[in-house]
Amino acid sequence: LQVAIADPRRVALLFQPVLLRCRFQTAAPEPPPVVTWKYKSFCPQTGSSGNLLGAGEADGSATAQVATGDCPDGARTIRIVATKQGATVTLGDYYRGRAVTIVGGAELSLGPVAWGDSGLYVCTVTSTQDLQGNNEAVAELVVLG
Repeated sequence: LQVAIADPRRVALLFQPVLLRCRFQTAAPEPPPVVTWKYKSFCPQTGSSGNLLGAGEADGSATAQVATGDCPDGARTIRIVATKQGATVTLGDYYRGRAVTIVGGAELSLGPVAWGDSGLYVCTVTSTQDLQGNNEAVAELVVLG
């Protein structure tokens, strides 16, 4: 099983649709794997300007630390966005009533995006028949006004 995200850093304008492209390859296509998208808020910032894309060192190392998770999960908001098995998509409670779905094999369609959508999105693919390899990938989404 191999899971990858084509564009792991995305910047989107407020109220515009976004497609996070998660792709997977599995040695055992049947039964269909379960695809889960999970949202994780960015780590709380301490003493920074609040600009995730420009904060920190010129090489971006501080930005990467803030965005990618140098804080425990208990310090951030975590919620299930959606799951898909076969053709059935189930939205998490927070996303019901919004234009959110999983399209294709594992692509997350968010639209229109809101302020609270900035964060990390984890695409996890679970197959009961293919337990080898990497089963998740992470995308960072920053929503600008």
